[in-house]
Amino acid sequence: MTTQTRAARLGQMLLFGLGAGLGTGALCVLIGALLAGGLTRAGAATALGWGGLILTFLAGAIIYSQNGQRQIETGLRARLGEGYRAPDLPWAQILTALIGAGVLFLGQFALN
Repeated sequence: MTTQTRAARLGQMLLFGLGAGLGTGALCVLIGALLAGGLTRAGAATALGWGGLILTFLAGAIIYSQNGQRQIETGLRARLGEGYRAPDLPWAQILTALIGAGVLFLGQFALN
């Protein structure tokens, strides 16, 4: 098992975020074009905005889920009289979704 430097991990998160943004953006633009019957610049900008919102809500759902799981686990351990340090938030997944959302919002801004 090799250790990963902080710069390499950050680069990997940026790459994954870019991939998530481009994949989500392509899917949203495709769905928008199919629903509208054609692809327009305004339609693509709207689709990219929706894709950015989807990824932003995904990041929020990850945080909400992790906090709920943490509360449940802490409560169960407290009943047993055990001390428990809850795990930290999964920052890599959260930042990946937010980076992807940022890519889509920048694309929307460029098209408007």
